[in-house]
Amino acid sequence: MKRISWLDNARAFAILSVIFVHATENIYIMKVEYLNSISLPSMLFAHIGFTFGRLGVPIFLFLTGYLLLDRKFELNDCYKFWHKNWKSLLITTEIWIIIYDVFLRIFHFQHWNTLGLIKDMLFMTSVHMGHMWYMPMIIGLYICIPFMARGISKLNIKVLLFPLTILGFYAFIIPIINVINKIFSFKTINPPIDLGFIGGVYGIYLILGFCIKKGFLKNFSTQFIIILCICFFILTVLLQLTSYQNNIKYNVWYNCGFLMICCLCLFELFSRIYLLKREFKLSTWISKNSFGIYLIHFPFIMLLRDLIKTIPVIMPIKVILLWSLVLIISSIICYIINIFPKISKLLLYNR
Repeated sequence: MKRISWLDNARAFAILSVIFVHATENIYIMKVEYLNSISLPSMLFAHIGFTFGRLGVPIFLFLTGYLLLDRKFELNDCYKFWHKNWKSLLITTEIWIIIYDVFLRIFHFQHWNTLGLIKDMLFMTSVHMGHMWYMPMIIGLYICIPFMARGISKLNIKVLLFPLTILGFYAFIIPIINVINKIFSFKTINPPIDLGFIGGVYGIYLILGFCIKKGFLKNFSTQFIIILCICFFILTVLLQLTSYQNNIKYNVWYNCGFLMICCLCLFELFSRIYLLKREFKLSTWISKNSFGIYLIHFPFIMLLRDLIKTIPVIMPIKVILLWSLVLIISSIICYIINIFPKISKLLLYNR
């Protein structure tokens, strides 16, 4: 399949932002007492950097929906997808769960626990690496992608507006309302509606990626989408800042409607703006290796964070240093592993 430059650029941006959010939360302490005690510029950097980092996962999910949900999945195609994509992803994930457990034991982040390892591998507990929540989620979605694609691939996106509006309200708007309710000491809302049958908010992200491919935002001008993207980024930052100022911890998650709209607009902009559509060799390489970088980077975050914290520079510089070092180290390791194609397929899910 011929590579599409803007998709590569979007994927490269996504992995860079994911590493940035991990660098930010490992240098700063994302808690009320700490952030409210530091200088205003540093606190703003923490919130802005954290929000910027949160753009990555939605972009990855949009890409998945964009690339997979308009495929024609006949019976044999379903089996091929599960064999080639799902099974391979599962094997790679299991290998890394073992690697992480060995790493945590060797570097004294936790004691060895064989039963705990088995539970981790069966996805019965949360793996003790902050970023690994993503893997059970995407593995679950990959099981259902053939069904989802068969269900919506032939639909006009206008038909999707009704369910997306209703489900989007509960998935993305209610969480914002609940944050505001906490700020004003009002009772939070816990609606009984279940979004699990479409993969929750993550399933909606996939469908929105499909909608972008079908021209969901094509009637809006680029200037309008840029303004919308910036405005909702600022609103996401302000929501967190206001919460912290009212002594309420709120670090934005992917169920925030402000963040979702910002990311949706940003994804559309990657497909429109000339500079973002150009081919860059470095961006293409990072895109090809984004999953490997994702899997490799977090142990080095853990190993380097305390060392970086001791450097006598301001906190934002420490974040950028940690982000840069981890990115470089992860990329070098990916490059070395790629020399051995069979190992690369197993460890990095390279196709």
